[in-house]
Amino acid sequence: MGGGGTTQSTNQTYNTNTSGSSAISGDNLGTVLAGVNVGKGASLNMTTTDHGAVRSSTELGKKAIEANAETLNEAFDFGKDALKESSNAAQKAMAENSAVSRAAMDNVRKNSADTTAAVKAMATQSGENARAALAMAENTASRSQIGAAGEMSKVAIAVAIALSLGVAIVAMKGAK
Repeated sequence: MGGGGTTQSTNQTYNTNTSGSSAISGDNLGTVLAGVNVGKGASLNMTTTDHGAVRSSTELGKKAIEANAETLNEAFDFGKDALKESSNAAQKAMAENSAVSRAAMDNVRKNSADTTAAVKAMATQSGENARAALAMAENTASRSQIGAAGEMSKVAIAVAIALSLGVAIVAMKGAK
């Protein structure tokens, strides 16, 4: 019965080995593609974006600088006001201390004048007492010649005591 025929078959396999990974070194700020195979003659279009990160960081930087400038201005204003208040307080204190010093000096001057007046009064009184004592001594001497010496001695002692008390009272008043 019959004869057979011929059969022929051809099998071809093409393998394209591409690796879509790359080594990363440094700060890793690039783009890494992994597991992507691009055929021969084909191209890969890739768009990278920072999604507004640079613009936002620029705005953030501007706002930070503006805030720092405002803070510095407020700090300088505060410092200026504090110095002004401190200066005013110091000037008031110096004026008050000056008034206290003037009053103290006036009091010392018045006290000195009062003390000088008291010493003068005591000296005057002492002079008068001395004259009175001399007069009494003279009278006593003349009375002793006439025989009344005992009575006159008593009077002289009483006058001397009275004069001494007077000088003591004047001295105490002057010391106040």
